[in-house]
Amino acid sequence: MDALRTLSARLDEASATLTALSRTVTASDPAAAAFGTDAPGRPGEIGRALHRQWTAATDDRAREARAAANRLAAAASAVREAADRYGEVDRAARRRITGEP
Repeated sequence: MDALRTLSARLDEASATLTALSRTVTASDPAAAAFGTDAPGRPGEIGRALHRQWTAATDDRAREARAAANRLAAAASAVREAADRYGEVDRAARRRITGEP
């Protein structure tokens, strides 16, 4: 059971890391001006399109990281539950073998 509890703790840590990453991935996005969005004419249009694409891509990565974090948290919970149930079965078997009520 210790190995299962260790695994669930590591899954929880990975989930927390991905959750933090999902919040920070868009925080470091460059300002729109870095793409030349303030340029006149076609260069400005291209800069705005690039900035929209960049923003959409980082938003997508943040969403994917949140989804993966949620899946890891669910896996950690399932592993913990399995460890608990194994422990209950072990205790019940021990009581049966030793004749305890």
